[in-house]
Amino acid sequence: MIKLVVFDCDGTLFDTRTDITDSVNYARRHFGLPELTLEKVTTFVGNGVSVLAEKSFSGTGIKTGEALGKIMEYYSKHSSDKAMPYEGVTDTLPLLNKILAIISNKPKKLVDELLENHGMKKFFQEVIGGDTFENRKPDPAPLLYLMNKHGARAEETIVIGDHSPDIEMAKNAGVLSIYCNYGFFGNDTRGADYRINRFPELLRFI
Repeated sequence: MIKLVVFDCDGTLFDTRTDITDSVNYARRHFGLPELTLEKVTTFVGNGVSVLAEKSFSGTGIKTGEALGKIMEYYSKHSSDKAMPYEGVTDTLPLLNKILAIISNKPKKLVDELLENHGMKKFFQEVIGGDTFENRKPDPAPLLYLMNKHGARAEETIVIGDHSPDIEMAKNAGVLSIYCNYGFFGNDTRGADYRINRFPELLRFI
């Protein structure tokens, strides 16, 4: 019996690719660089904003810190301009009747704002961002913290995500995982325990 359900945010609950791409291209225009495509920027997402900045400006001579500052200057004000929950998310979450949490590698403030702007904060008992703990996914520390806090054993916990850090975190903590084939990175190649093509399919497992 599952007790604790832990979600990734971007690519799992929300399609945030356009806002992220707009932020990267705002920064690149500032430094006189050509814009990148949504598809290209998406490949840089999932390991935190510093990695996003580093990869988005690789080979340009721009320091990662400077690039990150410009990206966040825009993204902090436009993080949910175009972001939308995936189909079925808002209808399915209330049906799960479990302890629901989010572990994301993006700053917690931005995750909270995204949830607030879409009326979804009420569904989650816990929100952990990339700046909550010293180590981020795939490190299992945030997940182990939640399991300990809520008294959930490994067999009572499941992680849902669309990227390797999510599945690796689950494996590192010895818990089950579900991969979202509809997310940013296509069909599962990470070896998750289960896979879904649409969010409401979670009801088959939880």
